[in-house]
Amino acid sequence: MPGRSDDPLLAGLVAGREDALAAAYDLFAQRLVAAAWGMLGSREEAEDAVQEVFLNLVRSRSALADVENLQGYLFTALRHAAMRRWNGRKRERASADLGAAEDLAAPEAARAERSARLERALQALPPEQRAVVALKIDGGLTFAEIAAVLGTSLSTAASRYRYALEKLRQRLEEERT
Repeated sequence: MPGRSDDPLLAGLVAGREDALAAAYDLFAQRLVAAAWGMLGSREEAEDAVQEVFLNLVRSRSALADVENLQGYLFTALRHAAMRRWNGRKRERASADLGAAEDLAAPEAARAERSARLERALQALPPEQRAVVALKIDGGLTFAEIAAVLGTSLSTAASRYRYALEKLRQRLEEERT
């Protein structure tokens, strides 16, 4: 699995090799964008957060020598980037009082409405729960990997996921009635 201390990809990143950066991007970018999109609710912001992760990867390559799990490192960096963006957006919303949902253009009106309801329900989750859902569903991480990324216990990661699903289910049922 990529990301072990004896991993040639990680060694290439530490050495500053462009081919290693390209390989890391090819290997992880799609999952990182999906997870960030789940956390932030915006593809554009998700892509910006992933770009920030890879820029920081290049800038702090010497720190990578101490990394044992590249995947965990990248998803942790993503979580921090997403939280910075989420907190900034939260401040912007408070000052501008935006509150409007994104326009989700879909071929069918019913599908668009379901997507919008789900998006509103996801955005209403506390950031810790939204992060767990995004890392699990969009990032494809295990609860052990999520716990490592979030710096929590395995049971905390699993509990946050369970509570998030309960809140999503409840919110979606409330909106349906």
